[in-house]
Amino acid sequence: MTAFAGGPGKTAPKLANDFLRFDPLHCDRNANYLADFTPPVGEGKQLAPKIGSCQHEYSTKHTQSIPPPLDLRADGGTQYKLAVCCKKCRIHADIRISYAFAVNPCPNSQDPLHHFVRRHELDVAIPDRIEYAWQCSSEGCRADLRISFRTAKIQPTERTMLVDTDRLKKAYEAMVREEPDREGIRQATPVEVLQRLRRYIKDALNTEHARRSFPANNKRFGEAFGVYGADCYELLTRLGFRYSQAQGDQEAMWQLPDPPVLDDRFAAQGNSHRELLEDIETELHALIIKTAAETNAVNPAASEGWPLADRDVDRTLAAQGYPRFSSLRRQVASPEELPYFASLGIQPDSADSIVTWAVDKQFTTDPQRQSYYFECLQIIAEARKTEDLQTTLALVESRGLISRRDITAAYRYLDISQTDAQTADDERILNLFYVRTSDSGPEAKEEARRALRKIGLVRQSQRLIRAAEQTIETYEEALDWLGNGANRQTADDWLISFAGTKREENEELTRKAISVIAHERKSDALNQWLLTGQADGYQMDKEEALRQLGITESWATIDKSILSMQFDVARMDRPGEQTEKAIAALEKAIASEQTSRSAETWPVGLTSHGNTCYLNSLLQYYFSIKPLREIVLNYDQYKLDTEHHTSKDERVGHRKISLEEVKGGQRFARDLKQLFDRMIKSPSEHVRPEDDLVCRAFLEMKDYALLSSAVQELRAEHAEKANGVVENENEVTGDDNESAQIPSSNRVASDASSVTLRGEEDVPMQNGELPPTPPKSPPKDDSAAAPPLPPRRFSTTREHALEKAQEKAKAQQDVTEVHDDVLFKLRAGMTPRGADETGEQEDDLHRLFKYSMIETSVKDGVDGKKKPLLDMAITIPPPSGATDIYSVLDQFFDLQSVGETTEAGNTEAYKSLEVLPPLLQINITRIDYNKERGAFKSEACVKLEDELYLDRYIDTSHPDVLPRRKACWSWRQKLHALRKEKKAIDDAPQVVNKPNDLSGPLVMSEAGEYLHDMPKVNTDLESLGMDGVEVPESLPIAVMSETQDQLARLLQLESEIAEIEPRLKDQFSEFKKIKYRLAAVFFHRGSYGHGHYWIYIHDFENDVWRMYNDERVDEFKNVNEILEANTWNHGTPTFAVYVKDDHKTEIVQPVCRAPEAVPEADPQAVPDIDVQMHNGGNEPQGTMNPRNMMVRRDSASGLDRKESSGAWDSERDMPASPVLIHYTYDGQKDHDTFRLPPHHKLFAARHGGLEVNHEVSHEEDEKMAF
Repeated sequence: MTAFAGGPGKTAPKLANDFLRFDPLHCDRNANYLADFTPPVGEGKQLAPKIGSCQHEYSTKHTQSIPPPLDLRADGGTQYKLAVCCKKCRIHADIRISYAFAVNPCPNSQDPLHHFVRRHELDVAIPDRIEYAWQCSSEGCRADLRISFRTAKIQPTERTMLVDTDRLKKAYEAMVREEPDREGIRQATPVEVLQRLRRYIKDALNTEHARRSFPANNKRFGEAFGVYGADCYELLTRLGFRYSQAQGDQEAMWQLPDPPVLDDRFAAQGNSHRELLEDIETELHALIIKTAAETNAVNPAASEGWPLADRDVDRTLAAQGYPRFSSLRRQVASPEELPYFASLGIQPDSADSIVTWAVDKQFTTDPQRQSYYFECLQIIAEARKTEDLQTTLALVESRGLISRRDITAAYRYLDISQTDAQTADDERILNLFYVRTSDSGPEAKEEARRALRKIGLVRQSQRLIRAAEQTIETYEEALDWLGNGANRQTADDWLISFAGTKREENEELTRKAISVIAHERKSDALNQWLLTGQADGYQMDKEEALRQLGITESWATIDKSILSMQFDVARMDRPGEQTEKAIAALEKAIASEQTSRSAETWPVGLTSHGNTCYLNSLLQYYFSIKPLREIVLNYDQYKLDTEHHTSKDERVGHRKISLEEVKGGQRFARDLKQLFDRMIKSPSEHVRPEDDLVCRAFLEMKDYALLSSAVQELRAEHAEKANGVVENENEVTGDDNESAQIPSSNRVASDASSVTLRGEEDVPMQNGELPPTPPKSPPKDDSAAAPPLPPRRFSTTREHALEKAQEKAKAQQDVTEVHDDVLFKLRAGMTPRGADETGEQEDDLHRLFKYSMIETSVKDGVDGKKKPLLDMAITIPPPSGATDIYSVLDQFFDLQSVGETTEAGNTEAYKSLEVLPPLLQINITRIDYNKERGAFKSEACVKLEDELYLDRYIDTSHPDVLPRRKACWSWRQKLHALRKEKKAIDDAPQVVNKPNDLSGPLVMSEAGEYLHDMPKVNTDLESLGMDGVEVPESLPIAVMSETQDQLARLLQLESEIAEIEPRLKDQFSEFKKIKYRLAAVFFHRGSYGHGHYWIYIHDFENDVWRMYNDERVDEFKNVNEILEANTWNHGTPTFAVYVKDDHKTEIVQPVCRAPEAVPEADPQAVPDIDVQMHNGGNEPQGTMNPRNMMVRRDSASGLDRKESSGAWDSERDMPASPVLIHYTYDGQKDHDTFRLPPHHKLFAARHGGLEVNHEVSHEEDEKMAF
């Protein structure tokens, strides 16, 4: 016996099961279900019996077997053998197990089962026999196991000859001709032939049978095998029968075979004469059973049956009665779990103790795959949820072992591919770890450290383990902790920058790292930083700032337009001083690169609310359209008078709308007007849309219309009470009266905000209280009066509906859906100017976009009924490949099916434009769906035209238009079919990772050449001791012939396509009267469900394109990227807007600016004060109560108290100044502007950083001046 080799093993029950299912006649050469070990899950196809394999019904051949005694345990020198034959395929198998080297054979106290490991070097493969070898891995057992297979002994031709009824009929006729007077001759049946041959063989095998010959003219023998056995002479002689011709008085005789008795049945290999006859006898038994069933004949061997050998297989392998898993919850493992049981070499019903034992066995014999076997244990333990397996799992984990799935998940968590995991060194893994954790939260960082520790344990890298455990002892570990690629050559100022980033994560470890580096370098700068936390003269540069924000691109390559969005993300994910410094440095760099522009001639940008780039793009689009902008700015002239009209008969969006929706639309228009006013008057480069505007864009109008109604009703209910409060507050005497009376001319912006509140409100009321209002500011000298601030609504608590809308606003939305919804809101509140034939409301906004067309039905080539259609945008389906705007419009207007195909024929129709709008909107749908990919975004390029001519789509524009359109329909159908066929040829065959520029015929050609060279490959394989690949001789020739045919067809297709395309392109080249110009294009970069929107708008008056990307508005000179965006960086156009060429400058006017002058800075200006308001009471020392800044009523005296009753030095008197106060009201943050008396202003200046802790409840609203 050779030395034990090791490797994965199978337990006896698993091997017995595999033996019973294995069919050597249907077995892949490289995927042997019995002899090979199934690959780890995910690393290859799981081994299973090949489709078509025989479902064996083995029966024991007792004469060839040496079964184990029922009550005897094996010992050293014991040998057992089991010989079986399958009833269906008649294959013969032997199981031989020897305990020649056993000291303590299995099963024993340590090993409840055999654990067999393959011994490939002992395998045997000869033409009529294969044998596989195993050895038990138990130290005390080492049982030697051999399983061999032999093919059926009765050849198919011999079997056919034996049971052929035509032959039997001829044999009968020959017997009758030979001896016509002989009685009792009849035609034998197939079953009788098999049974007679079996009886002869059984007699031959019986050593006690004395009669060893019989006459050749035996009647029954002749009926079965022909006269004198002539029909089956070759078969009989192969089996050992001997024929003796007649000599004199001695008649012709047949002698039975006389096989010698075997002395050593265990060593017998199935090649002896006796074993041949025994195998034939067993096969005849099987054939009798099968033939009797097929011919409905009586089975003469029915009493013998066909006892299955399954139990004998278990007993031979000592697999019987192994502990099984029982559970009330579930008895059968799921299909997903079965491969993990197979990998452990056990049956799915094995008990927990067997699972634990098998894991240890695989650990011992195949240590290289310990992590995978640990994964198998995890999967099984999670499925069973038993205490024993959970305990085993914990014990294995305590040994520091990491499962394969855990290490795979660890690499995946750190964004390390499987390829990198095999080749990357510790340095690269650490760098990837720090990149992954640079912008992560605490939980994500902890998870990343756990992943790094697992990788360190598997790689046995102390450096990775210490980095994961955040222990810093060496110079290299300190550099690793700082990350960002820090090494021995990194300058001190860079290290300080890195430390500033890491300090927010863990200050103690950061200081430890800098201390270790400072000690190693003897650096005064680093020691200074440790002492003071500062580095004199240090300023963050652009590249450093990018790394601080977790951005890996360089300043030269990054798209500056997306930085603002990344700033917001950084502030949310990693707020802190270093983040703000980095943002400030980058903003400064951006500002320095921007060309100085005049505020009067350049549009403002719109600050994003986090994920509202799509809405910002829409708002810029609306503002750039002068008629739409004028409607919004003068909406009062267009809105419906709801006091005189309580309903609207006209439809909006093809449906009736309620009064609440009318009011809601008017409310939304008022919010949009406020934004447009700011976009016109703001002196800054960008403004931020109000939160309520963003929310109301997604809020159902009926919701905030109802809220407004509630406010009006409550105002009416409390009008008398409110008036009383005002009157009482005005009842003052003496000097107090002068200070209480505030001239209207001196009111400031906070009062203007109150005016806004006098209309419909969206503030939910509680407990019958009125909504709070801002205070009236104290009087101020006209000469010192500050310029009026823009009106701003006073905002309090958010409605529940607004909160939902705000969540929706933050999610990525489709710009087209939002566009339709906004226009619906604006139109809902407008006064109708009539209605069209469908009942749709006519208004100035609708007329701006509305177009009409005619859909003409076609049946059997004849135009039929015409149907008018109205819409505000042309919607085209998602492009499947690169195309252009004319092609997609042709697809929209061309003849196409509009209904199901019936017996009457296929219903088709085509569309024609009838009335064109000033602005033609084309919605280029990008979201597509198929079963394989699900929902996805089409990235196909759609080439736009700067000048679009629509004559071809208006049948009345010229008499020749319609005939030419109809001619083009058949050409396009043919072109589509040609392109489809070309694509099918190019894409075939389905090759994994096939390059896009490699056509199908070229792939086939390469395959043909490879097949042609296979003889050389097989020679090389055989020189390495490997079997060659059988390739039919005709296959390479057939593949090359098919390749030539495909190449020829491709050339033909390309020629036909090149002929049709110019004809289609030039068909309408002379029709150029109806001209539109490209005015705006919405772009999207990203994938389905997320990404970024921006818009390009053409300023025709100044002949300049601008890119509106949230708060950035830049001139865009590379117009070709707009017209033909064909890379990911360019994005994809999703919505194109064309304007009538004659009116382009009148309609599209992106620049509408009248910026207000910025007031000069007040030398005594008071900084903003953050006020945290709480329920009344004693305020903490050092804080101030906002209510004490205002004039209050003394509840006891009924008089108003001023802030001081002492004498005031008029020379020190200072005018009241506006102060912006941030406060929290009912848990909601807000801010407003107030006028404070001079000494309050000075106090605020001195304590500008303090937070005033006072919260106002609803019960105190009426006591407050604001």
